[in-house]
Amino acid sequence: MSLSLAIVLTLAAAAVLGLAESARLSGWRRLLGLAAATAAPTLLYFVLFPPLHEVPGRTLQVLTTGATMPSPPDTAELRTVALPGSVAPAGVERVPDLATALRRHGDATVLRVLGDGLSAADRDAARGRELEFDAPPLPRGVIALDIPADIRAGHSFVIGGQVGQPQDLQIVLREPGGARQGPLSLDADGRFRFTLFAARAAELDYELQLLAADGSELQRLAVPVQVRDGAALRLLLLSGGPDADHKYLQRWALDAGHTVDARISLSRGIAQQRGDASLSAATLAATDIAIVDERAWSALDKAARARLLAAADAGMGVLLRLVAAPSAAQIAEWRGLGIGLNNADIATTLHLPGETRQGATAALQRLPLAVKGDALIAIARDDAGEAFAVARNRGQGRIGAWWLQDSHTLVTSGQAALHDALWADALDAIARPRQAVPPTVPALSWQFERAVVCAQEATLRVTAPSGIATDVTTRGAGDSRWCGGYWPRETGWHTLQAGAASTRFFVRAAADAPSLYQAHTSAQTGALAGASAAGALTLVAQPGARWPWFLAWLLPASVLWWLQRARRTRVD
Repeated sequence: MSLSLAIVLTLAAAAVLGLAESARLSGWRRLLGLAAATAAPTLLYFVLFPPLHEVPGRTLQVLTTGATMPSPPDTAELRTVALPGSVAPAGVERVPDLATALRRHGDATVLRVLGDGLSAADRDAARGRELEFDAPPLPRGVIALDIPADIRAGHSFVIGGQVGQPQDLQIVLREPGGARQGPLSLDADGRFRFTLFAARAAELDYELQLLAADGSELQRLAVPVQVRDGAALRLLLLSGGPDADHKYLQRWALDAGHTVDARISLSRGIAQQRGDASLSAATLAATDIAIVDERAWSALDKAARARLLAAADAGMGVLLRLVAAPSAAQIAEWRGLGIGLNNADIATTLHLPGETRQGATAALQRLPLAVKGDALIAIARDDAGEAFAVARNRGQGRIGAWWLQDSHTLVTSGQAALHDALWADALDAIARPRQAVPPTVPALSWQFERAVVCAQEATLRVTAPSGIATDVTTRGAGDSRWCGGYWPRETGWHTLQAGAASTRFFVRAAADAPSLYQAHTSAQTGALAGASAAGALTLVAQPGARWPWFLAWLLPASVLWWLQRARRTRVD
């Protein structure tokens, strides 16, 4: 029951009692008592809840952290409040949060925010009002951090970001084992990018170090990441003859925990085989991806090819690995499968993103093929953006082609991580989709600020580093997911549990990354200001003055007191 309803019921009960007492009077006193017993509760209600009337909306100036007032405010026209963390001159009203300020100044329809911006709770309170905000200059330091939401073992990933006021600055990434990348020079916008490889599932603590021109340290920022176990796949490798790329691909797949069935043709009727490399319907149904070179493909009969394509329609991935320039007949056949490739007079030397270019072994080769077909999706590109592997949807699966040559030289030249990431990304794009979608958490979470967590389960629970578990209230997000808000009170690694699935996310304190938090707050406040409804000050409904209703209530209340007193006197 709401407070207003409880008050109405109490006043109604008082009116009934007053009418009952007045009915016991006689003559003109009865009429006067009945009128007073009706009027007194009604007027008291308006004392407590005066009628609303429209008044012009006004601007409320809000000081946040880092704010400097341009001039002393005119309190008659522009009222000013100061939020915690701001430095305000004497006479400025201080409030614990914006919601309190809006309750005190209910006619505020425009908020003029000065300083770094509003916190998450204050941004929620500001919604529905016009917001004016000029973002301050970006601070000197890391102002943006890009970390992949889902990092899998056996894959490469990128830690990137942006530095404010980057002139003459350099940045270094320190890895958990003590190795370091950099120092890197920042581009004109202050952006940086480090490519890394996740060898195994773990929680890893990287660290960014911002250096001045003289090498002195300006800032140190922790970058914790979680690497999850990748999905264990079953691979079928078919090769028409021995080659080094097949050997190193098979070795990587086994080291990564995948199951490998393989067959290498050595001569007519003689083959080297590992596991069940048959093309039976049962084997193909249990296989996630088949990688077949063009020699093995040409050696298959029509029935075997039909079974491979039927398995692709059912969800299996098929990747044609080209080790030599295809013939016109092969190109025509593959075009019929939807893989449009043409021989072309193009450069064959390429380099990969993140590749170390040193010596002759650093130059990889590809077959001179051009892609033809809008339905083809590039699944691997060189550092110039040119594709050397493509795929397309076929039924519930995918079919693709790969024409990079001598990828094994990455391993022999000391760049095994690049080789592993290259094939891991290709398998992710082609293989049968088996893995459930993990719960999603924010890339950056801040202490005392709401973090939106989502999963395909309606029941979510977050466990803090101290072991305190909190059930998250969720609602459907419309895409078979359930989302809810969680307000972390602790810093460190938190665990989100959604049924049998779980994931971890890291919560930072604002003091641990001041420039990053300031940029985050300013960006979020600016986005809210851009989405707010702009326009002239509008009329707002405000409660009227209570004192006229109180004075009016005194009259029937005094009458009732006099009638009761007179009645007791007569009785006595």
